[in-house]
Amino acid sequence: MKNQDFKIGIKTVWVLVIGNFILTLVGALAKIQHWEFSQILLSMGLMLFFSTWIIILSDMVKNKIYHKTFWILTLFIMPSISTIFYLIQRNKLLRLGQKFG
Repeated sequence: MKNQDFKIGIKTVWVLVIGNFILTLVGALAKIQHWEFSQILLSMGLMLFFSTWIIILSDMVKNKIYHKTFWILTLFIMPSISTIFYLIQRNKLLRLGQKFG
């Protein structure tokens, strides 16, 4: 199986990941401070998070990566942290998956 890129650009995926973290953190802070628009920020952040999670999960399933089971389980156990680590390690995991696969 050859290396397939995301359906959308990698820069767009990074923007989604960073955007969901910022919106979720600001929304949580706004909720703690009892701001009026806190629910809107949290909802937008969680929608971006869910869309990013689906994109990364589909990329993990579609491509032949090294330790695929570990990465998919990590995505379910620690979803916010594993998305960033997967994006950082993606090229290395694809090379190792083709080498040892």
